[in-house]
Amino acid sequence: METNFRVLAYTDSQLQISILSLFCQLQYRFPNMVVGTITRESIHQALINGITAEQILSFLRLHAHPQMLANNPIIPPTVTDQIRLWEIERNRLQFEEGVLYSEFLSASDFDKVKRYAEDLGVLSWSNPGRRLMVVTQYGHEEVRRFWRRQKNN
Repeated sequence: METNFRVLAYTDSQLQISILSLFCQLQYRFPNMVVGTITRESIHQALINGITAEQILSFLRLHAHPQMLANNPIIPPTVTDQIRLWEIERNRLQFEEGVLYSEFLSASDFDKVKRYAEDLGVLSWSNPGRRLMVVTQYGHEEVRRFWRRQKNN
């Protein structure tokens, strides 16, 4: 493992090469050696496939060349930090389907519906200044029924 994210694997094991290809873009294959690069995209793909940053780093530590074992730490800190950052970057956002409510005639109407959605635990986001809110897909029907009853009263 080099500080420029290049991986040199001295192996002819198809299993190890296949595992490397899960989180590394393989560039060259020679007899008894594979050269690849760890990139943001390759780590992102590995994370999508359920491989964690810690599993990647453990694999690299476990299969490090004997000369690399003399280094402390075995994997360059720039590489370990970046792989962990890519994992954090991917995990910081959560996506969920929702429905946007936007055309409230008054602030009191907005507040009633917002309070109702909060009480149900289905409010994902709101902006009182612009009278906008997002309700989860799960709670949409119930909030819509409440809003219709309020409009009719």
